[in-house]
Amino acid sequence: MKSYKLGVIGNPIEHSLSPKIHSIFAKQANIQIDYQAYRVEEIDLELFIEDFFKKGGDGLNVTVPHKINCLNFADEHSADVRAIGAANTLSFNKSTNKIYAHTTDGAGFVADAIKKDISIFDANILILGAGGAAQSIIPMIHAKHPASIVLDNRTQEKIQTVLDRFSLLKSDEPSARAKLTGLKNFSKHRSLTDNINLVINTTSAGFDGPFSWDKDIFTTKDTIFYDLSYNKIDSSTPFLSWASQYSDQCHNGIGMLINQAALSFEIWTGIKPDINLAENEFFNE
Repeated sequence: MKSYKLGVIGNPIEHSLSPKIHSIFAKQANIQIDYQAYRVEEIDLELFIEDFFKKGGDGLNVTVPHKINCLNFADEHSADVRAIGAANTLSFNKSTNKIYAHTTDGAGFVADAIKKDISIFDANILILGAGGAAQSIIPMIHAKHPASIVLDNRTQEKIQTVLDRFSLLKSDEPSARAKLTGLKNFSKHRSLTDNINLVINTTSAGFDGPFSWDKDIFTTKDTIFYDLSYNKIDSSTPFLSWASQYSDQCHNGIGMLINQAALSFEIWTGIKPDINLAENEFFNE
């Protein structure tokens, strides 16, 4: 039986559900995997990646805070990775002896949003955060033609970096009509009825305590809140606990996690998991 050495790297990593998810995929595919969660400090990132693949590793998932810096240690980047400047999946080709960087986050988010009937088309979407997680979902959201993608971040300088990276998304062409802007600019030019329809948290704020945001984000009771993070203990997160005061439409990132994990699993093994079966087993265990 074919066996794969896999894992996920990040910091923190103790909360990760990826080993459980990939175990379900492997059982479904009737293959063996050794999938571990590894806490890796930024200073040790290069050595860990190099050592993991030298010792027979087949693939790694990458989570915060390594989604950008891991690119420095991959030999080849997919077109999507080159566009967003971040990756969440590394694979190793033993015939070429090269490490390849991929991203499955954006496709995973959109797949989960569609399943949850979260409208992206013609919506004002606020993304909190300007790091690798935010950058990984912007192009896929843009492809669904929202009215506006609005960014906010605690460090304002990082917003301009993301705006510059995705400057082509601000085109006035009908095929790319989504506007990409910062929250300050959205606030300045919005009409009184121009509110945020979907808030997506991509930050790590709240990992170690309550979440809060110190600006008006122009939501209504119909605004949907989606956290890319998740809680291993229950369905809430610090962000969603904070969001519950504004709306009862709150979703954590487990659905996105399962969908993006399935795409990573397919990259490594060539086998596409059945998402519905995997989700049923995951939530019923």
